[in-house]
Amino acid sequence: MVYLHYNLLCFFQVYAKYKLMNFKTLILFVSIFTLSIQSSLAQEGETLTTEINVSDSTTLLLTIEGMACQEGCADKISSNLMERNGVVSADISYKNKSGVITFDPKVITEEEVKNIITGTKVKNYIYTVSSAKTITAITPQSN
Repeated sequence: MVYLHYNLLCFFQVYAKYKLMNFKTLILFVSIFTLSIQSSLAQEGETLTTEINVSDSTTLLLTIEGMACQEGCADKISSNLMERNGVVSADISYKNKSGVITFDPKVITEEEVKNIITGTKVKNYIYTVSSAKTITAITPQSN
């Protein structure tokens, strides 16, 4: 956050000194300012990554009932799933009333995936999983 304040202060000092700058120069300064903020925020935040071997993952094809739209319902279910450790991907479709979720069964169970879906709260909607199929990926064997 210190970098953000420093960058903001520098930007305004430069702008105040050169009030008569042309539009292109102003755009350049704003662009540099934006990049410096993104850089400083990236330095401050730490990310925790978990490597998951794709061959160890399980993919579920689910039928999800109760969604009213993509932006509110399906996207919220997807983001709730992606927040959970062990979930590799979550593609939820309101249009198809379905979800394709890939997860590491050593970290999260199929039942926990379903509970995240049914436990998602958007307004007063109630989501149910009416069917679930495990999709098995075929991995090429080395000679």
